[in-house]
Amino acid sequence: MSRTLLGGGFLLLFLAFLALIVVLVVVGYQQAKKRREGLAAFAAARGWVYRPADPSLVGRFTGSPFGTGSSRSATNCLYGAHGERPMVAFDYSYTTSSGSGDNRTTTTHRYSVVAMNLGLVVPPLAVSPEGAVGRFFGRLTNRDIELESEDFNRAFTVTAHDRRFASDVLHPQMMQMLLQWPALGWRLEGDSMLVVRSGHHAPHEVDATLAVMDAILDRIPEHVWRTLRAQ
Repeated sequence: MSRTLLGGGFLLLFLAFLALIVVLVVVGYQQAKKRREGLAAFAAARGWVYRPADPSLVGRFTGSPFGTGSSRSATNCLYGAHGERPMVAFDYSYTTSSGSGDNRTTTTHRYSVVAMNLGLVVPPLAVSPEGAVGRFFGRLTNRDIELESEDFNRAFTVTAHDRRFASDVLHPQMMQMLLQWPALGWRLEGDSMLVVRSGHHAPHEVDATLAVMDAILDRIPEHVWRTLRAQ
C-alpha cells in the first residue's frame, strides 16, 4: 500500500473522529439546554425560582463533596419552599487531576444536592447506606454508632458528635421508617438537612426527595426541637 493511500486513510479517520466529537458536543449542549428549560418550567409551576448558576452555593455547605477539588460550581439551582420549609436543589460539580505532563487527566465529579432549611442550628448527624467494609472499619474506629435495631445497624452507618442526639432522632419508629429506603443517605448539618448523591436529578426526583426529607423531619420528636430551640 502506498504512503499516499496510508496518509489518506489516516486523514479520513481523523476527520471521522473530529466529526464524532462535534456531534457529541452538539448533542450534549442540546440535552443540557433541554434540561435547563425543564427545570425552569418545573420551578415556575411551583412558584419557585430557577437560576442557571449561583456561586454563593459553592461554599454554603460543608462535608463531602464540598470543599474538595477545583473548578467548583453550583448550577441549575431551584429555590422555594416545600410545605413551610425553605429548600434549595442544585447540581454541584468539581474537578480533580491526576498524572503529569502529557499523561495528566482531569475528572469531573457531579452531584445532585437537595437541602432543606431547619430554621435553627442542629448538631451534626449523618445516616449513610452501610456496607460490609464500612461497617468493619466503622466499628474498628468507633465511628459507627450502634443503635437498638440490629437490622438498622446492618443497613446504615450513623455518625454524630452527640450520641444522645443521634439516639433521640433515630428512635425505633424512625429507624423502621428509614429501612424502607435502604439506599438513602442524608445528614443534618448546621441549619439544614441535606441529601446528596452522584449524578444529577430530574424534577420528579426533587419532589420525591423533598417528600422523604419532610417525612424524616416530621418524625423527629417535638422534645428534640424544644431542646434545640432552648439552646
